[in-house]
Amino acid sequence: MKLSNQFSDCQQTALLEALRVICRIFWGPAPEHCKQMLHGDFLRPFEQLGAVLSGELSEALQKIVSIVADFADADSLFCHLEETYVSLFITHKEGIVAPLYQSCYEFKNAPMMGPSAIMMKQRLESKGLSLTNHLHEPPDHLAIELEYLYFLMEKGWSDNNDDFIDEASSFASKIMLPWVTEFQQRITTKRQFAFFYSVATILCALLNCIGAFNRSQMGAESFPALR
Repeated sequence: MKLSNQFSDCQQTALLEALRVICRIFWGPAPEHCKQMLHGDFLRPFEQLGAVLSGELSEALQKIVSIVADFADADSLFCHLEETYVSLFITHKEGIVAPLYQSCYEFKNAPMMGPSAIMMKQRLESKGLSLTNHLHEPPDHLAIELEYLYFLMEKGWSDNNDDFIDEASSFASKIMLPWVTEFQQRITTKRQFAFFYSVATILCALLNCIGAFNRSQMGAESFPALR
């Protein structure tokens, strides 16, 4: 039995929703999401994956909760996240340290729209997926890759199709995880940027977990979430 099939329906839903939440975060802050962080269930999927979020990962989640709790209202939280998002990922007088595009991690000072972007465009087209809603962004934007990973996982589980799960596993471990790990390491751990550093930490853990799905020879004891 594949490791992915040992996830309960509740865990599958939580994992998919966690990917959706992280995708929203890396598209950039939105006032309605900040309201949900303060008063809704925006972070609930991570809590439901508590078996995965142990040790450093549990600390990352608690850090996010602590940061959000420091703000009295959604507007002030939004202003903080928008300012740090722009500084980290969009524009900075000293240059962008952690770009949101895979191509920028192919080699030192690599430009946007490299081979990674071309390959990502081909992956999307092979599944009949369109970039109509994101024409202003290269196809290897982190959020677009997360949308693609979500598509593979949701399709695989809803159709009971192991080919999609295997592709999701390979995409998570071989394509996303190497550059997302570097992306996470480039984000400064200063308190000002702790929110996005913590989210990136959780994302790396989820990619590791999804990447393990096709390692059918490994015991489930290696993955606490599967117990």
